[in-house]
Amino acid sequence: MNSTERGRWGETLAVIYLEKNKTKVLLRNWRWKRFEIDLIGRTGETWVFVEVKVRKWGFGASGVEAVNSVKQKRIIQAANEFLHMHEINATRIRFDIISIEYKRHMRRINHIPDAFICLPT
Repeated sequence: MNSTERGRWGETLAVIYLEKNKTKVLLRNWRWKRFEIDLIGRTGETWVFVEVKVRKWGFGASGVEAVNSVKQKRIIQAANEFLHMHEINATRIRFDIISIEYKRHMRRINHIPDAFICLPT
């Protein structure tokens, strides 16, 4: 499985996980300029923007560690543009990370709701 296939597989697992946990996934791989949001969904009145990371079990940094401050800023900028473009006046937003670690016949999903916040600038 190449990195693109692994990413799609991980996003599909993340969609299944989120929907089982009452988050309706509305969009996958939303792009704006050179920014991307892996998953966009809603749970109640809350808009949820999700970064999905897939890693082999025990190799290198965890998926959560890969979402550094630069990546967070890019996700926040893209989310703001998404809301603006679609004229959505969201009163509640949340930025989640879903990290999927896998090995031969096992996988572990780590969901971190509200993994980071958007502070006013």
